[in-house]
Amino acid sequence: MTDTALDVAARIARGETSASDELERCLARIRDHNPDINAVVTLDEAGARAAADAADRRRAEGGVLPPLLGVPVTVKDSFETAGLLTTSSHPPLARHVPARDAAVVARLRAAGAVIVGKTNLPELAGTPQCWSPLFGPTRNPWDLALTPGGSSGGSAAAVAMGFSYLDPGSDIGGSIRIPAAYCGVAGLKATENRIPRSGHIPHLPGGRRSVRHMLSFGALAPSVADLQCALGLMAGPDDLDTEVPRVPVQPVVLPARPLRVAWWDDFGGLPLCRRTKAGLTRTVAALEAAGCVVERRQPEGFDTLKAWQAYGWLAGTEIGLGMPALARRLLSVTGRFISRDQPLAHAFVQGLALDAQRYNRALNMRDRLIRALERFLGEWDVWLCPVAPSVAYPQTRLVWWKRPPDIAVDDARLPFVEGAIGLVTPFSLTGHPVVVLPAGVEDGLPVGVQLVGRRWQDEALLACCGQLEPLFGGMPRPPRRGV
Repeated sequence: MTDTALDVAARIARGETSASDELERCLARIRDHNPDINAVVTLDEAGARAAADAADRRRAEGGVLPPLLGVPVTVKDSFETAGLLTTSSHPPLARHVPARDAAVVARLRAAGAVIVGKTNLPELAGTPQCWSPLFGPTRNPWDLALTPGGSSGGSAAAVAMGFSYLDPGSDIGGSIRIPAAYCGVAGLKATENRIPRSGHIPHLPGGRRSVRHMLSFGALAPSVADLQCALGLMAGPDDLDTEVPRVPVQPVVLPARPLRVAWWDDFGGLPLCRRTKAGLTRTVAALEAAGCVVERRQPEGFDTLKAWQAYGWLAGTEIGLGMPALARRLLSVTGRFISRDQPLAHAFVQGLALDAQRYNRALNMRDRLIRALERFLGEWDVWLCPVAPSVAYPQTRLVWWKRPPDIAVDDARLPFVEGAIGLVTPFSLTGHPVVVLPAGVEDGLPVGVQLVGRRWQDEALLACCGQLEPLFGGMPRPPRRGV
């Protein structure tokens, strides 16, 4: 049985272990395994030991304890940490030491968490793999030749290996969900604007903010209960992010009836590998055996091709606004050679033209797709879908001037962008909350599924997932992790 963040917090609160002992266990795993995995790229042993000692003193004093007192956590290196190197894997930030914590980091510290260090990501969280120009690649704990996913690849690998028990993540194109699935951990992408982005890179420190849509935040952890705790701690407005509304996090009591679960497996005709199919089939069978109402259904009017087009136009425009003009123009030129059988990549390059009419059209397409999905989720508790066409695949270093390699899906080959993020971007576009749960291990690699809930009803989604989690088997332990 894998320990969870809340398990560790409870043992510390009861005096069965100490924060210092729990930290040393995590540090020992990091010493033993991080040289191979390369998930933790900045380790703060001195700061973590001081925080653990302070947590033990606070526990000894008695009184009401914060929910994560003494729990070792890591932080994705895109979130600023006061006094601790924060690079977002961007070479110009190789020596950037912020004076202030990102909002989510400050809230985790206030909850008593002990920050062990920072975890790896691709440059500026920009690709669905995890290869950093500063720190090199993070490797998948289940197979070192494979990607852990990205951009929160270091986060997912750290949680899977027990280097920490929670890591905050960011997600604009599957950056929480894909690593969670590939590494076999639980992940939450909260409703867009539920959690503040203050102190997240990008945008660059002191720079203009250009991304206004689709970027969401959340966490990776061993269990749904940990994700529920993380949402309660991290959600809500701060003094910087003006787009986060005052939506309180409230407990949800589910109705006394079987859960209604719709599922779907056909997004734009993308094939699924045999492992992904097997995990999805086993999950659906487990839901049916448990008495859930289960049907293969998709929302009326929810067109995957339209979702890809709108996502590409919005992402291309908003990310393009934050790019140097020369780099954006070079990408636009090379992008003219992208064929239309790569609809996501083609739409992204079109977005780089910064066409205001196209941008507005994309926003209106987004509105229609949100309404279609909301109507559908009014009839179903969750919509269950695969996370990606394949399980983790071989990692390669991506460079902008070279077409990325196709992704093998059994005997088929998919263009990289569609094969990597084609199943997650529709829900980035609409901003719906999504939970990823491990759905077993197939031929030595974990399979994940994503469960989509209604916007602003993250608590109801998490409550449903908490009921379903035991049916899926929980977080599997990578063989190389050991005890």
